[in-house]
Amino acid sequence: MRLAVKTLAQAATIAAAIVASSSALELTGQPLFTTLGEIAINLTTGYSEAEEVRRKIIENVVVATQDLGK
Repeated sequence: MRLAVKTLAQAATIAAAIVASSSALELTGQPLFTTLGEIAINLTTGYSEAEEVRRKIIENVVVATQDLGK
């Protein structure tokens, strides 16, 4: 639950910063919604990678525990 709240807070902070600096994005020719979409994809990718690491750690603990029981 904490991770979800932290991730949501980070996403909101980043989105607010982008909206606040939208004039700078317009000067560079980068559309606002494209930038927000890229940020959302990056956040999702980071969350997926963290979940994969967590899954691998749990698998390794289970295997190590099974090896101890033999």
